[in-house]
Amino acid sequence: MVIDPAIERVAIFTGRGSLPREIADSLREKGSEPFLIGIKTEYEPWIKSFDHVMLHWGQFSRFFRSMKQAGVTHILFAGGLTRPKINLLKVDFGAFRFLTKVLGLMLAGDNTLLSGLIKEIERNGVKVLGAHEVMPELLATSGIIAGKKPSAKARKNMERAVEACAKLGELDIGQAAIAVGGRVVALEGIEGTDEMLRRVSELRKSGRLAESGCHGVLVKTMKPQQDMRADLPAIGPQTIQNAHEAGLAGVAVEAGHSLILEREQTLALARKHGVFIFGVERTGGD
Repeated sequence: MVIDPAIERVAIFTGRGSLPREIADSLREKGSEPFLIGIKTEYEPWIKSFDHVMLHWGQFSRFFRSMKQAGVTHILFAGGLTRPKINLLKVDFGAFRFLTKVLGLMLAGDNTLLSGLIKEIERNGVKVLGAHEVMPELLATSGIIAGKKPSAKARKNMERAVEACAKLGELDIGQAAIAVGGRVVALEGIEGTDEMLRRVSELRKSGRLAESGCHGVLVKTMKPQQDMRADLPAIGPQTIQNAHEAGLAGVAVEAGHSLILEREQTLALARKHGVFIFGVERTGGD
């Protein structure tokens, strides 16, 4: 998507990780100065080099007022955020208007929460974008992206993990699974992908994963019916490093529905460690 800086301005609701910075730098390079929105309990210092506002969770009035004052026409969510505890919300007048709705969303799964926030933002006249619309070059392509062609055993593990991801996504729990030796050995929960990989690494060290070959695969896919504008699956250098340390042969992501962050570094690290990166096709739905 091409943003006309003369009449349009993009806000980035920033979380942890490299994605917010990649998008902000890309927009600036293209002549469109972004407006960054950070959460006081978990922002990263680099956002202060951009026009920005710092908020507490629950400051909805200030959130919408700040965007209006900054001339924001579009917003996107980028990076990881810790779900706030309900008792720690600093609710302002704007939140009181739909407090029951906010509390309901807070108790729902991540996909439901983000979809609800998107609807509320667009109801207030700001268009919500996905990271892939601003930086389509981050999207994973189909087939081999880095490394060697997966072995027959690795492909079998890939298939098992893809099936597990679909079931996991239906429950709105996580986006990733790991299969080793023809069976699923780990599912992503609230801890995230990196911690799941560390669990598998510990399983190998303890001898509980006794497969002699190195054919295990991490798979990340978008949840069924997930809005592409929120929380697309993503991998980066740390994912590859952790997959290598967990003794996996490769990482598979959903082609066209997943992001590869810090792409050059991620692909170089995969080649260095002999970890393949593979784009799997979506099997059904959009």
